[in-house]
Amino acid sequence: MSGTGGEGGLRGRFAERWWTLDRFGLTPRKLTRRLRNREEPSILCVSIPKSGTHLLERALCLHPRLYRKLAPTLLNRRVKDKRALLRSLGPGQIAMGHLRFLPQYPELIAETGVRPIFLIRDPRDVVVSLAHYTPEHTREDLRALFASAPEFRERLRLMIVGDRARGLPSIGDRLQHFSGWLDTEAVVVRFEDLIGPSGGGDAAGQRAVLASIYRGIGLEVDDRLLGSISARLFSSVSPTFRQGSIGQWRQHFDPELERLFRDETGDHLGRYGYETAPPP
Repeated sequence: MSGTGGEGGLRGRFAERWWTLDRFGLTPRKLTRRLRNREEPSILCVSIPKSGTHLLERALCLHPRLYRKLAPTLLNRRVKDKRALLRSLGPGQIAMGHLRFLPQYPELIAETGVRPIFLIRDPRDVVVSLAHYTPEHTREDLRALFASAPEFRERLRLMIVGDRARGLPSIGDRLQHFSGWLDTEAVVVRFEDLIGPSGGGDAAGQRAVLASIYRGIGLEVDDRLLGSISARLFSSVSPTFRQGSIGQWRQHFDPELERLFRDETGDHLGRYGYETAPPP
C-alpha cells in the first residue's frame, strides 16, 4: 500500500469511527450538550426498509443537538412494551425503526410527547434496493427461496409479488403495513428530496427539506448550519449503503414488471404521493 493510500485509508477509518461516536452522542461536543441542554425533542423515525433510513439518521445526527439511541433498528416484534420504549427516549435522542403502523401509536406518541418522522421513497426504487440487499441479508428460512431466483429480474419479481406462504411480504403488503403513518402528525420526508445532488436530487430541495425536518420537530436552524449539514450529508459510511440514487427502477423495470407492480400496489403509489398514471 502506498503512503498516500495508507494515509487516506487511515483517515477514512478514523472518520468512520468518529462518526459512530458522534451519531450516538459520545463525542465531547455532544456529551457536553447532553448534560447542559434538556429541552430538545425526543424523536421516533419510521421507514419502510430500504427507503433511506441511514440517510435520514445522518441528517438528524449531524445536527449538534441530536443523537441516536444506542439500540438496534426497532421492529414491532422486538418491541414488547411500546409505551416504555417511547418514554425511554431522552431529550435530543432518536430511535430508528421499521415499525408497521398500529392504531395505538398516535395515542402513545401524544402521551409521551415524542416527535415522529415518517420517511418515504418511490416504492419502485424500494423494490430495486430490496432485490439488491435482501438475498444476502434475509432470514435463514428464506435463503432457499432467493437461491431459486438467481437472476436479478427474478428477484425483482419476487420482491414485487412476495411469497405470503413463506412470510415474504409483497410490495403492496409493505405499503399497506406502513400507510397509517401518513394519517398521523408525523413529519413526512421524501427520500428524493433528502438525497440532494449527489444522488440525483437538487441542493435547494435538500436544504428546504432539512429545514422542514428540524422545524417540524421543534428545532430552529440557520443557513450556516443547513449549509454545513448539506455538505456532509451524502456518505457511504452507512453499513447498508449501496448506491443511494433516484429512479434506479427505470433501468430495471420492463413493461411486464411495471404492470405487475401496479397490479400489486393498487392505489398505494398515489397514496404515498408518487405517480399513478400507467406508462404509455
